[in-house]
Amino acid sequence: MGTDSGGELLPGLDAVGPGTGASSSGPGRHGPGLGSELLLAWMPLMLITILLLLLCGLIAVCIRICCFQREEAQHIAATTTPATCPNGHPCRHSIQYEVAKANLIRNFQGKFDKFVVPCVVASGDIKDWKASEPLSFSPHNTLYLELWCPTVAPPIVVTSSQGQTVFDFGDIAVGHRGIMKVSLQNICPEDLYMEYSVLNPSGPFVLLNPSSKLHSGETQVLELSFSPHESIMAQETLNIITKRGTLTLTIMGTGVASMITCSIEGNVLNMGYVIARESVSSSFKLQNDSSLPIKFWVQLESLSSTRAEARQKLPQFLTSVAQRTEIVGTQNHNGQSVFSVTPVEGLMLPGKAQDFTVTFSPDHESLYYSDRLQVVLFEKRVSHRILLQGAAREHMMFVEGGDALDVPVESLTAMATSDPDHREESDELKPILVTLDYVQSDMDTPAPPATRELHVGCIRTTQPSAKKTGEFSLDSLTWLQHKGFTIEPSRGSVERGQTKTISISWVPPADFDPDHPLLAWALLQLRGDVKETYKVIFVASVVTGP
Repeated sequence: MGTDSGGELLPGLDAVGPGTGASSSGPGRHGPGLGSELLLAWMPLMLITILLLLLCGLIAVCIRICCFQREEAQHIAATTTPATCPNGHPCRHSIQYEVAKANLIRNFQGKFDKFVVPCVVASGDIKDWKASEPLSFSPHNTLYLELWCPTVAPPIVVTSSQGQTVFDFGDIAVGHRGIMKVSLQNICPEDLYMEYSVLNPSGPFVLLNPSSKLHSGETQVLELSFSPHESIMAQETLNIITKRGTLTLTIMGTGVASMITCSIEGNVLNMGYVIARESVSSSFKLQNDSSLPIKFWVQLESLSSTRAEARQKLPQFLTSVAQRTEIVGTQNHNGQSVFSVTPVEGLMLPGKAQDFTVTFSPDHESLYYSDRLQVVLFEKRVSHRILLQGAAREHMMFVEGGDALDVPVESLTAMATSDPDHREESDELKPILVTLDYVQSDMDTPAPPATRELHVGCIRTTQPSAKKTGEFSLDSLTWLQHKGFTIEPSRGSVERGQTKTISISWVPPADFDPDHPLLAWALLQLRGDVKETYKVIFVASVVTGP
Protein backbone atom coordinates (compact mmCIF):
# COMPACT_ATOMS: atom_id res chain seq x y z
CA MET A 1 0.00 0.00 0.00
CA GLY A 2 2.89 2.29 0.56
CA THR A 3 3.82 2.20 -3.14
CA ASP A 4 0.39 3.43 -4.36
CA SER A 5 0.50 7.08 -5.50
CA GLY A 6 -3.22 7.57 -6.02
CA GLY A 7 -6.52 5.83 -6.61
CA GLU A 8 -9.85 6.10 -8.50
CA LEU A 9 -13.33 5.27 -7.28
CA LEU A 10 -15.92 3.28 -9.16
CA PRO A 11 -19.43 2.99 -7.70
CA GLY A 12 -21.70 0.08 -8.30
CA LEU A 13 -19.47 -3.03 -7.73
CA ASP A 14 -20.68 -5.68 -5.34
CA ALA A 15 -18.95 -5.34 -2.03
CA VAL A 16 -17.42 -8.44 -0.49
CA GLY A 17 -16.47 -6.74 2.74
CA PRO A 18 -14.67 -3.78 4.06
CA GLY A 19 -10.96 -3.73 3.66
CA THR A 20 -8.02 -1.46 3.31
CA GLY A 21 -5.75 -3.47 1.07
CA ALA A 22 -2.79 -3.04 3.52
CA SER A 23 -0.46 -5.73 4.89
CA SER A 24 -0.89 -7.26 8.31
CA SER A 25 1.91 -5.23 9.70
CA GLY A 26 0.75 -2.05 11.43
CA PRO A 27 2.15 1.35 10.84
CA GLY A 28 3.69 1.39 14.28
CA ARG A 29 6.39 -1.09 13.17
CA HIS A 30 7.92 1.19 10.55
CA GLY A 31 8.40 4.42 12.52
CA PRO A 32 7.13 7.95 11.97
CA GLY A 33 8.83 8.41 8.59
CA LEU A 34 6.80 5.66 7.03
CA GLY A 35 3.56 7.13 8.56
CA SER A 36 4.19 10.46 6.84
CA GLU A 37 4.74 8.71 3.54
CA LEU A 38 1.46 6.81 3.98
CA LEU A 39 -0.40 10.04 4.77
CA LEU A 40 0.96 11.72 1.64
CA ALA A 41 0.08 8.67 -0.43
CA TRP A 42 -3.53 8.64 0.84
CA MET A 43 -4.10 12.40 0.41
CA PRO A 44 -5.28 12.19 -3.27
CA LEU A 45 -7.54 9.31 -2.32
CA MET A 46 -9.14 11.35 0.44
CA LEU A 47 -9.83 14.29 -1.88
CA ILE A 48 -11.36 12.01 -4.48
CA THR A 49 -13.48 10.39 -1.79
CA ILE A 50 -14.87 13.76 -0.67
CA LEU A 51 -15.80 14.66 -4.25
CA LEU A 52 -17.40 11.26 -4.62
CA LEU A 53 -19.54 11.81 -1.54
CA LEU A 54 -20.83 15.10 -2.92
CA LEU A 55 -21.64 13.48 -6.27
CA CYS A 56 -23.41 10.60 -4.61
CA GLY A 57 -25.46 13.05 -2.55
CA LEU A 58 -26.75 14.72 -5.70
CA ILE A 59 -27.53 11.32 -7.20
CA ALA A 60 -29.48 10.36 -4.10
CA VAL A 61 -31.57 13.54 -4.22
CA CYS A 62 -32.50 12.88 -7.83
CA ILE A 63 -33.38 9.30 -6.95
CA ARG A 64 -35.63 10.51 -4.13
CA ILE A 65 -37.42 12.99 -6.38
CA CYS A 66 -38.05 10.32 -9.01
CA CYS A 67 -39.34 7.95 -6.33
CA PHE A 68 -41.71 10.60 -4.98
CA GLN A 69 -43.08 11.36 -8.44
CA ARG A 70 -43.50 7.64 -9.14
CA GLU A 71 -45.36 7.12 -5.88
CA GLU A 72 -47.53 10.14 -6.62
CA ALA A 73 -48.44 8.86 -10.08
CA GLN A 74 -49.21 5.38 -8.72
CA HIS A 75 -51.45 6.81 -6.00
CA ILE A 76 -53.34 9.00 -8.48
CA ALA A 77 -53.78 6.10 -10.88
CA ALA A 78 -55.16 3.96 -8.07
CA THR A 79 -57.55 6.53 -6.57
CA THR A 80 -58.88 8.50 -9.59
CA THR A 81 -60.02 8.02 -13.12
CA PRO A 82 -58.22 10.75 -15.06
CA ALA A 83 -59.64 12.36 -18.14
CA THR A 84 -58.28 11.08 -21.41
CA CYS A 85 -56.71 13.08 -24.21
CA PRO A 86 -57.62 12.53 -27.89
CA ASN A 87 -54.85 9.92 -28.14
CA GLY A 88 -56.43 7.86 -25.33
CA HIS A 89 -53.76 8.61 -22.70
CA PRO A 90 -54.55 10.35 -19.39
CA CYS A 91 -54.15 14.13 -19.40
CA ARG A 92 -51.77 15.38 -16.71
CA HIS A 93 -53.41 18.81 -16.69
CA SER A 94 -57.02 17.67 -16.41
CA ILE A 95 -59.15 18.79 -13.48
CA GLN A 96 -59.26 15.25 -12.10
CA TYR A 97 -55.49 15.04 -12.15
CA GLU A 98 -55.04 18.36 -10.36
CA VAL A 99 -57.63 17.44 -7.68
CA ALA A 100 -55.95 14.11 -7.08
CA LYS A 101 -52.53 15.73 -6.89
CA ALA A 102 -53.72 18.31 -4.35
CA ASN A 103 -55.32 15.55 -2.26
CA LEU A 104 -52.10 13.52 -2.31
CA ILE A 105 -50.00 16.48 -1.18
CA ARG A 106 -52.34 17.31 1.70
CA ASN A 107 -52.51 13.72 2.97
CA PHE A 108 -48.86 12.84 2.50
CA GLN A 109 -47.50 11.81 5.93
CA GLY A 110 -43.82 11.89 5.09
CA LYS A 111 -41.37 9.11 4.35
CA PHE A 112 -37.79 8.21 5.20
CA ASP A 113 -35.58 6.19 2.85
CA LYS A 114 -31.99 5.02 3.29
CA PHE A 115 -29.64 4.16 0.43
CA VAL A 116 -26.20 2.50 0.68
CA VAL A 117 -23.84 3.11 -2.22
CA PRO A 118 -20.65 0.96 -2.37
CA CYS A 119 -17.59 2.62 -3.94
CA VAL A 120 -14.62 0.38 -4.81
CA VAL A 121 -11.10 1.86 -4.94
CA ALA A 122 -8.60 0.88 -7.68
CA SER A 123 -4.99 0.77 -6.54
CA GLY A 124 -2.04 1.80 -8.64
CA ASP A 125 -0.25 4.75 -10.18
CA ILE A 126 -2.53 6.68 -12.53
CA LYS A 127 0.10 9.10 -13.84
CA ASP A 128 1.03 6.83 -16.75
CA TRP A 129 -2.33 5.10 -16.95
CA LYS A 130 -4.01 4.91 -20.35
CA ALA A 131 -7.76 4.88 -20.78
CA SER A 132 -7.62 1.65 -22.79
CA GLU A 133 -5.96 -0.23 -19.93
CA PRO A 134 -8.21 -1.74 -17.22
CA LEU A 135 -7.77 -0.63 -13.66
CA SER A 136 -7.09 -3.03 -10.84
CA PHE A 137 -10.07 -2.96 -8.51
CA SER A 138 -10.08 -4.84 -5.24
CA PRO A 139 -13.25 -5.69 -3.33
CA HIS A 140 -11.25 -5.24 -0.17
CA ASN A 141 -10.78 -1.52 -0.93
CA THR A 142 -14.46 -0.52 -0.69
CA LEU A 143 -16.06 2.61 0.75
CA TYR A 144 -19.73 2.56 1.69
CA LEU A 145 -21.82 5.79 1.37
CA GLU A 146 -25.08 5.75 3.31
CA LEU A 147 -27.68 8.33 2.19
CA TRP A 148 -30.63 9.40 4.34
CA CYS A 149 -33.49 10.80 2.25
CA PRO A 150 -36.52 12.16 4.14
CA THR A 151 -39.56 13.08 2.00
CA VAL A 152 -42.00 15.70 3.31
CA ALA A 153 -45.07 17.47 1.95
CA PRO A 154 -44.64 21.09 0.76
CA PRO A 155 -45.40 23.64 3.51
CA ILE A 156 -47.49 25.95 1.28
CA VAL A 157 -49.91 24.94 -1.48
CA VAL A 158 -51.99 26.82 -4.03
CA THR A 159 -55.70 26.38 -3.35
CA SER A 160 -57.00 28.40 -6.33
CA SER A 161 -57.00 27.40 -10.03
CA GLN A 162 -57.19 23.66 -9.11
CA GLY A 163 -53.78 23.94 -7.46
CA GLN A 164 -51.92 24.94 -10.62
CA THR A 165 -48.78 27.04 -10.19
CA VAL A 166 -48.79 28.47 -13.72
CA PHE A 167 -50.92 31.61 -14.15
CA ASP A 168 -51.64 33.05 -17.59
CA PHE A 169 -53.15 36.56 -17.78
CA GLY A 170 -53.94 36.01 -21.46
CA ASP A 171 -54.20 39.01 -23.79
CA ILE A 172 -54.11 42.42 -22.10
CA ALA A 173 -54.29 45.69 -24.05
CA VAL A 174 -51.11 47.76 -24.00
CA GLY A 175 -51.36 50.49 -21.38
CA HIS A 176 -53.94 48.63 -19.30
CA ARG A 177 -53.76 46.29 -16.33
CA GLY A 178 -54.99 42.82 -15.56
CA ILE A 179 -55.37 41.51 -11.99
CA MET A 180 -55.09 37.86 -10.95
CA LYS A 181 -55.64 36.51 -7.43
CA VAL A 182 -53.72 33.49 -6.07
CA SER A 183 -54.85 31.73 -2.88
CA LEU A 184 -52.10 30.18 -0.72
CA GLN A 185 -52.58 27.92 2.32
CA ASN A 186 -50.13 26.88 5.00
CA ILE A 187 -50.62 23.11 5.46
CA CYS A 188 -47.71 22.53 7.85
CA PRO A 189 -48.21 22.50 11.65
CA GLU A 190 -46.26 25.70 12.33
CA ASP A 191 -46.42 29.35 11.34
CA LEU A 192 -44.22 30.37 8.43
CA TYR A 193 -42.45 33.59 7.57
CA MET A 194 -42.40 34.23 3.84
CA GLU A 195 -39.94 36.00 1.59
CA TYR A 196 -40.30 36.66 -2.12
CA SER A 197 -37.93 36.68 -5.04
CA VAL A 198 -37.55 40.00 -6.85
CA LEU A 199 -39.56 40.47 -10.03
CA ASN A 200 -38.12 42.53 -12.86
CA PRO A 201 -38.57 46.15 -11.68
CA SER A 202 -38.89 47.29 -15.30
CA GLY A 203 -41.15 44.41 -16.27
CA PRO A 204 -44.92 44.23 -16.55
CA PHE A 205 -45.55 42.02 -13.49
CA VAL A 206 -46.07 43.39 -9.97
CA LEU A 207 -46.90 41.67 -6.67
CA LEU A 208 -49.40 44.07 -5.15
CA ASN A 209 -49.83 42.77 -1.58
CA PRO A 210 -46.87 40.75 -0.29
CA SER A 211 -47.45 39.18 3.13
CA SER A 212 -44.67 38.33 5.56
CA LYS A 213 -46.32 35.66 7.73
CA LEU A 214 -48.73 32.81 7.11
CA HIS A 215 -50.18 31.04 10.18
CA SER A 216 -50.69 27.29 10.26
CA GLY A 217 -53.86 26.38 8.36
CA GLU A 218 -54.37 29.99 7.25
CA THR A 219 -55.23 30.96 3.66
CA GLN A 220 -54.13 34.25 2.15
CA VAL A 221 -54.79 35.78 -1.26
CA LEU A 222 -51.95 37.32 -3.24
CA GLU A 223 -52.76 39.80 -6.01
CA LEU A 224 -50.60 39.89 -9.12
CA SER A 225 -50.92 42.53 -11.83
CA PHE A 226 -49.86 42.51 -15.47
CA SER A 227 -49.44 45.92 -17.16
CA PRO A 228 -47.78 45.59 -20.58
CA HIS A 229 -46.18 48.68 -22.08
CA GLU A 230 -45.72 47.15 -25.54
CA SER A 231 -46.83 44.22 -27.65
CA ILE A 232 -44.83 41.45 -26.01
CA MET A 233 -45.13 37.94 -24.57
CA ALA A 234 -43.82 38.12 -20.99
CA GLN A 235 -43.03 35.40 -18.45
CA GLU A 236 -41.43 35.47 -15.00
CA THR A 237 -41.19 33.24 -11.93
CA LEU A 238 -42.07 34.28 -8.38
CA ASN A 239 -40.47 32.24 -5.59
CA ILE A 240 -42.18 32.19 -2.19
CA ILE A 241 -39.43 31.21 0.24
CA THR A 242 -39.92 29.72 3.71
CA LYS A 243 -37.62 27.79 6.06
CA ARG A 244 -39.43 24.56 5.13
CA GLY A 245 -39.24 25.00 1.38
CA THR A 246 -39.88 27.17 -1.66
CA LEU A 247 -43.04 27.46 -3.75
CA THR A 248 -42.43 28.62 -7.34
CA LEU A 249 -45.18 30.39 -9.30
CA THR A 250 -44.89 30.93 -13.05
CA ILE A 251 -46.71 34.02 -14.35
CA MET A 252 -47.13 34.91 -18.00
CA GLY A 253 -49.15 37.22 -20.22
CA THR A 254 -49.33 38.80 -23.65
CA GLY A 255 -49.49 42.54 -24.34
CA VAL A 256 -51.70 43.33 -27.31
CA ALA A 257 -51.87 46.73 -29.00
CA SER A 258 -55.45 47.95 -29.52
CA MET A 259 -55.40 48.62 -33.25
CA ILE A 260 -58.39 50.70 -34.32
CA THR A 261 -58.74 52.13 -37.83
CA CYS A 262 -61.15 54.88 -38.83
CA SER A 263 -62.90 55.24 -42.19
CA ILE A 264 -62.56 59.06 -42.09
CA GLU A 265 -59.45 60.33 -43.83
CA GLY A 266 -57.73 63.28 -42.21
CA ASN A 267 -59.89 63.03 -39.06
CA VAL A 268 -62.25 65.78 -40.33
CA LEU A 269 -65.96 65.14 -40.97
CA ASN A 270 -67.54 68.06 -42.82
CA MET A 271 -71.33 67.90 -42.77
CA GLY A 272 -71.61 70.60 -45.43
CA TYR A 273 -74.51 73.08 -45.68
CA VAL A 274 -77.96 72.54 -44.26
CA ILE A 275 -81.07 74.71 -43.95
CA ALA A 276 -81.37 76.15 -40.43
CA ARG A 277 -83.67 74.11 -38.15
CA GLU A 278 -83.26 71.07 -40.36
CA SER A 279 -80.82 68.22 -39.85
CA VAL A 280 -78.51 66.00 -41.85
CA SER A 281 -76.72 62.78 -40.89
CA SER A 282 -73.46 61.16 -41.90
CA SER A 283 -71.83 57.90 -40.84
CA PHE A 284 -68.36 56.47 -40.39
CA LYS A 285 -66.82 53.21 -39.19
CA LEU A 286 -64.23 52.09 -36.67
CA GLN A 287 -62.56 48.73 -37.33
CA ASN A 288 -61.14 46.61 -34.50
CA ASP A 289 -58.03 44.98 -35.97
CA SER A 290 -56.74 43.60 -32.65
CA SER A 291 -57.28 40.15 -31.16
CA LEU A 292 -59.27 41.22 -28.10
CA PRO A 293 -62.66 42.89 -27.58
CA ILE A 294 -62.45 46.65 -26.99
CA LYS A 295 -64.91 48.72 -25.00
CA PHE A 296 -65.38 52.25 -26.29
CA TRP A 297 -66.97 55.55 -25.34
CA VAL A 298 -67.71 58.54 -27.60
CA GLN A 299 -67.42 62.05 -26.17
CA LEU A 300 -68.09 65.53 -27.59
CA GLU A 301 -65.83 68.41 -26.62
CA SER A 302 -68.83 70.75 -26.29
CA LEU A 303 -70.22 68.51 -23.52
CA SER A 304 -66.91 68.24 -21.66
CA SER A 305 -66.77 69.10 -17.97
CA THR A 306 -63.98 71.61 -18.70
CA ARG A 307 -66.05 73.48 -21.30
CA ALA A 308 -67.47 76.00 -18.79
CA GLU A 309 -63.99 76.85 -17.51
CA ALA A 310 -62.63 77.36 -21.02
CA ARG A 311 -65.44 79.83 -21.84
CA GLN A 312 -64.28 82.15 -19.06
CA LYS A 313 -61.21 83.09 -21.08
CA LEU A 314 -60.98 85.92 -23.62
CA PRO A 315 -62.56 85.22 -27.02
CA GLN A 316 -60.20 83.64 -29.49
CA PHE A 317 -60.75 86.34 -32.13
CA LEU A 318 -58.82 88.80 -29.94
CA THR A 319 -55.64 86.84 -30.69
CA SER A 320 -53.85 86.43 -34.00
CA VAL A 321 -55.00 83.79 -36.48
CA ALA A 322 -51.86 81.73 -35.83
CA GLN A 323 -52.67 81.57 -32.11
CA ARG A 324 -56.32 80.55 -32.46
CA THR A 325 -56.94 77.07 -31.13
CA GLU A 326 -60.73 77.06 -30.87
CA ILE A 327 -62.27 73.66 -31.41
CA VAL A 328 -65.87 74.19 -30.34
CA GLY A 329 -67.44 76.73 -32.68
CA THR A 330 -70.94 78.18 -32.95
CA GLN A 331 -73.54 76.48 -30.76
CA ASN A 332 -77.32 76.41 -30.91
CA HIS A 333 -79.33 79.16 -29.27
CA ASN A 334 -81.85 76.66 -27.93
CA GLY A 335 -79.23 74.96 -25.71
CA GLN A 336 -79.31 71.64 -27.54
CA SER A 337 -76.17 70.13 -29.03
CA VAL A 338 -75.48 71.02 -32.64
CA PHE A 339 -73.85 67.64 -33.22
CA SER A 340 -74.96 64.30 -31.81
CA VAL A 341 -73.54 60.81 -32.28
CA THR A 342 -74.84 57.28 -31.77
CA PRO A 343 -73.92 54.92 -30.23
CA VAL A 344 -72.11 56.63 -27.37
CA GLU A 345 -70.64 53.42 -25.93
CA GLY A 346 -70.35 49.75 -26.73
CA LEU A 347 -68.04 46.79 -27.31
CA MET A 348 -66.12 46.15 -30.53
CA LEU A 349 -65.43 42.47 -31.06
CA PRO A 350 -62.12 41.31 -32.58
CA GLY A 351 -62.07 41.77 -36.34
CA LYS A 352 -65.45 43.53 -36.38
CA ALA A 353 -66.46 47.08 -37.42
CA GLN A 354 -68.68 49.50 -35.53
CA ASP A 355 -70.91 51.98 -37.38
CA PHE A 356 -71.40 55.50 -35.96
CA THR A 357 -73.98 58.07 -37.06
CA VAL A 358 -73.34 61.81 -36.62
CA THR A 359 -76.32 64.19 -36.87
CA PHE A 360 -75.95 67.94 -37.55
CA SER A 361 -78.94 70.00 -36.32
CA PRO A 362 -78.33 73.80 -36.36
CA ASP A 363 -81.05 76.19 -35.23
CA HIS A 364 -79.77 79.40 -36.88
CA GLU A 365 -77.59 80.60 -39.73
CA SER A 366 -73.82 80.39 -39.22
CA LEU A 367 -70.77 79.27 -41.16
CA TYR A 368 -68.73 78.23 -38.14
CA TYR A 369 -70.41 75.28 -36.47
CA SER A 370 -67.75 72.91 -35.17
CA ASP A 371 -67.07 70.40 -32.42
CA ARG A 372 -64.62 67.61 -31.66
CA LEU A 373 -65.54 63.97 -31.26
CA GLN A 374 -63.25 61.73 -29.19
CA VAL A 375 -63.26 57.92 -29.21
CA VAL A 376 -62.08 56.70 -25.80
CA LEU A 377 -60.98 53.09 -25.29
CA PHE A 378 -61.02 51.29 -21.93
CA GLU A 379 -62.23 54.47 -20.18
CA LYS A 380 -58.90 56.29 -20.47
CA ARG A 381 -57.05 56.10 -23.81
CA VAL A 382 -58.16 58.40 -26.62
CA SER A 383 -58.01 56.45 -29.86
CA HIS A 384 -59.26 59.04 -32.38
CA ARG A 385 -60.09 62.74 -32.42
CA ILE A 386 -62.45 63.75 -35.22
CA LEU A 387 -63.21 67.39 -36.00
CA LEU A 388 -66.88 67.95 -36.88
CA GLN A 389 -67.76 70.92 -39.07
CA GLY A 390 -70.91 72.27 -40.65
CA ALA A 391 -72.67 75.41 -41.90
CA ALA A 392 -76.29 76.54 -41.91
CA ARG A 393 -78.21 78.97 -44.14
CA GLU A 394 -81.69 80.44 -43.98
CA HIS A 395 -82.06 80.05 -47.77
CA MET A 396 -81.34 77.23 -50.16
CA MET A 397 -78.52 78.95 -52.13
CA PHE A 398 -75.04 79.69 -50.82
CA VAL A 399 -71.67 80.88 -52.07
CA GLU A 400 -68.32 80.20 -50.43
CA GLY A 401 -64.76 81.19 -51.15
CA GLY A 402 -62.88 84.45 -51.10
CA ASP A 403 -61.12 86.09 -48.15
CA ALA A 404 -62.45 85.98 -44.60
CA LEU A 405 -64.24 89.19 -43.60
CA ASP A 406 -65.51 88.10 -40.18
CA VAL A 407 -64.38 86.05 -37.18
CA PRO A 408 -65.45 82.47 -36.37
CA VAL A 409 -66.93 83.57 -33.03
CA GLU A 410 -70.42 84.92 -32.68
CA SER A 411 -71.27 88.10 -30.80
CA LEU A 412 -72.74 87.73 -27.34
CA THR A 413 -75.64 89.90 -28.53
CA ALA A 414 -78.56 87.95 -29.90
CA MET A 415 -78.90 88.59 -33.64
CA ALA A 416 -82.31 88.82 -35.27
CA THR A 417 -83.10 85.96 -37.62
CA SER A 418 -85.57 85.86 -40.45
CA ASP A 419 -88.94 84.29 -40.01
CA PRO A 420 -88.92 80.98 -41.87
CA ASP A 421 -92.64 81.35 -42.62
CA HIS A 422 -92.30 84.82 -44.23
CA ARG A 423 -89.19 84.74 -46.33
CA GLU A 424 -88.84 87.60 -48.77
CA GLU A 425 -86.23 88.67 -51.26
CA SER A 426 -83.27 90.34 -49.65
CA ASP A 427 -81.95 93.58 -51.14
CA GLU A 428 -78.96 93.67 -48.81
CA LEU A 429 -75.61 93.49 -50.61
CA LYS A 430 -73.40 90.96 -48.88
CA PRO A 431 -69.66 91.52 -49.58
CA ILE A 432 -67.26 88.89 -50.91
CA LEU A 433 -63.58 89.87 -51.12
CA VAL A 434 -61.39 88.17 -53.70
CA THR A 435 -57.69 89.09 -53.79
CA LEU A 436 -55.45 88.01 -56.65
CA ASP A 437 -51.63 88.23 -56.64
CA TYR A 438 -49.93 88.07 -60.02
CA VAL A 439 -46.40 86.77 -59.35
CA GLN A 440 -43.83 88.28 -61.74
CA SER A 441 -40.46 86.55 -61.45
CA ASP A 442 -38.88 87.40 -64.81
CA MET A 443 -39.61 90.55 -66.81
CA ASP A 444 -38.89 88.81 -70.12
CA THR A 445 -41.08 85.75 -69.49
CA PRO A 446 -44.81 86.16 -68.89
CA ALA A 447 -46.01 84.59 -65.61
CA PRO A 448 -49.11 82.40 -65.33
CA PRO A 449 -52.31 84.27 -64.45
CA ALA A 450 -53.41 84.68 -60.84
CA THR A 451 -56.38 82.42 -60.09
CA ARG A 452 -59.08 82.07 -57.42
CA GLU A 453 -62.35 80.14 -57.13
CA LEU A 454 -65.87 80.71 -55.82
CA HIS A 455 -68.27 77.84 -55.12
CA VAL A 456 -72.03 78.24 -55.61
CA GLY A 457 -74.26 75.55 -54.17
CA CYS A 458 -77.88 74.60 -53.67
CA ILE A 459 -78.84 72.92 -50.38
CA ARG A 460 -80.99 69.82 -50.40
CA THR A 461 -84.00 70.52 -48.19
CA THR A 462 -87.09 68.74 -46.96
CA GLN A 463 -89.20 71.89 -47.22
CA PRO A 464 -91.65 72.13 -50.16
CA SER A 465 -90.46 74.55 -52.83
CA ALA A 466 -91.52 75.29 -56.37
CA LYS A 467 -87.89 75.58 -57.49
CA LYS A 468 -85.99 72.35 -57.89
CA THR A 469 -82.78 74.08 -58.94
CA GLY A 470 -80.94 77.26 -58.08
CA GLU A 471 -79.53 79.83 -60.51
CA PHE A 472 -76.63 82.28 -60.37
CA SER A 473 -75.37 85.11 -62.61
CA LEU A 474 -72.50 87.61 -62.51
CA ASP A 475 -72.91 90.98 -64.26
CA SER A 476 -70.38 93.57 -65.56
CA LEU A 477 -68.52 90.81 -67.37
CA THR A 478 -67.36 93.04 -70.28
CA TRP A 479 -65.92 95.68 -67.97
CA LEU A 480 -64.12 93.01 -65.93
CA GLN A 481 -62.58 91.54 -69.08
CA HIS A 482 -61.26 94.99 -69.98
CA LYS A 483 -59.53 95.05 -66.59
CA GLY A 484 -57.82 91.68 -67.29
CA PHE A 485 -60.28 89.37 -65.52
CA THR A 486 -61.59 86.13 -66.98
CA ILE A 487 -64.58 84.52 -65.22
CA GLU A 488 -66.03 81.15 -66.23
CA PRO A 489 -68.90 80.42 -66.04
CA SER A 490 -70.57 83.74 -65.45
CA ARG A 491 -74.05 82.22 -65.08
CA GLY A 492 -75.64 78.80 -64.65
CA SER A 493 -77.91 76.55 -62.62
CA VAL A 494 -77.24 74.21 -59.71
CA GLU A 495 -79.14 71.08 -58.77
CA ARG A 496 -80.11 70.50 -55.14
CA GLY A 497 -77.28 68.99 -53.16
CA GLN A 498 -74.71 70.03 -55.80
CA THR A 499 -72.14 72.82 -56.17
CA LYS A 500 -70.59 74.56 -59.15
CA THR A 501 -67.21 76.27 -59.29
CA ILE A 502 -66.68 79.77 -60.71
CA SER A 503 -63.05 80.11 -61.85
CA ILE A 504 -61.52 83.60 -61.71
CA SER A 505 -58.19 84.47 -63.34
CA TRP A 506 -56.39 87.77 -63.85
CA VAL A 507 -53.53 89.01 -66.01
CA PRO A 508 -52.41 92.67 -65.66
CA PRO A 509 -53.64 94.80 -68.62
CA ALA A 510 -51.21 96.92 -70.63
CA ASP A 511 -52.11 100.12 -68.81
CA PHE A 512 -51.81 98.61 -65.31
CA ASP A 513 -49.79 100.59 -62.77
CA PRO A 514 -47.86 98.10 -60.59
CA ASP A 515 -47.58 100.67 -57.80
CA HIS A 516 -51.34 100.72 -57.24
CA PRO A 517 -53.56 97.61 -56.81
CA LEU A 518 -56.47 97.25 -59.21
CA LEU A 519 -59.91 97.53 -57.60
CA ALA A 520 -63.03 96.24 -59.38
CA TRP A 521 -66.38 94.81 -58.39
CA ALA A 522 -69.39 92.99 -59.81
CA LEU A 523 -72.78 91.79 -58.55
CA LEU A 524 -73.42 88.07 -58.07
CA GLN A 525 -77.10 87.15 -57.89
CA LEU A 526 -78.40 83.85 -56.47
CA ARG A 527 -81.98 82.79 -57.21
CA GLY A 528 -83.38 79.97 -55.13
CA ASP A 529 -86.29 80.20 -52.74
CA VAL A 530 -85.39 83.91 -52.60
CA LYS A 531 -83.13 86.22 -54.59
CA GLU A 532 -79.87 87.21 -52.89
CA THR A 533 -77.28 89.64 -54.18
CA TYR A 534 -73.58 89.60 -53.32
CA LYS A 535 -71.08 92.34 -54.12
CA VAL A 536 -67.89 90.61 -55.24
CA ILE A 537 -64.91 92.93 -54.74
CA PHE A 538 -61.78 92.11 -56.72
CA VAL A 539 -58.41 93.41 -55.53
CA ALA A 540 -55.56 92.54 -57.92
CA SER A 541 -51.87 93.35 -57.61
CA VAL A 542 -48.48 92.37 -59.02
CA VAL A 543 -45.89 90.96 -56.64
CA THR A 544 -42.28 90.04 -57.24
CA GLY A 545 -41.47 86.37 -56.98
CA PRO A 546 -38.27 84.75 -55.72
